[in-house]
Amino acid sequence: MADMHGGRVEDDASSAERIVRGAIRAFRLHPFHEVDAGTVAETCGVDRTIVDRLFPTWDGLLLVAYDRWLQLRGSRRSSVPRCTIDHVRMTLAEDVADPGLVRLLAGVLPLAASERDFAGFFRKRFEEYVEELTVGLQRDVATGVETIGIPAHQAATQLLAVHEGLQVQMLVRPYLDVLVEYDRAVRTLRHGWREPEPVAWDLDAALVRG
Repeated sequence: MADMHGGRVEDDASSAERIVRGAIRAFRLHPFHEVDAGTVAETCGVDRTIVDRLFPTWDGLLLVAYDRWLQLRGSRRSSVPRCTIDHVRMTLAEDVADPGLVRLLAGVLPLAASERDFAGFFRKRFEEYVEELTVGLQRDVATGVETIGIPAHQAATQLLAVHEGLQVQMLVRPYLDVLVEYDRAVRTLRHGWREPEPVAWDLDAALVRG
């Protein structure tokens, strides 16, 4: 009995992995709104009932596929980025080569902004990316690669805005060279980062001290 149970768990794990990879392939092949559990089942060659049993909610399968895709992105890089800005540029280049992930990202934004069951998990992924960029920029400052006169988390938020803004642009303006635009935007960002953030004067406090 134990062996049978162990075999079932192993089979389920193998099937789940196959389904997740099938979901990634489906989103590569089709627009976001055309992919559903039936499309995923057909793409990976499993019965629809197996998809429904292992992933009872569509949002759950979206989250797992999204996480796995993020893990795969960057895994085949032939060079190591010199700094955080270079890392984001490489990521954007990977987005251009594999736009299905960007379509998935754009598709889950309404979910992340909602109150549905998995919305918090998607929002957490955005927070984790900001934290990753923040840590990277702090490291760049410590090693002398970057000069930043504002808090690192603010610089990270601005860099993320450039990245995600260009992701949207590549979907709706496919003729745009987003890597060229990224380089232009980064030059502007770096120029602004070098200027210390102006102090907001509290006139009431200054009059009291006077």
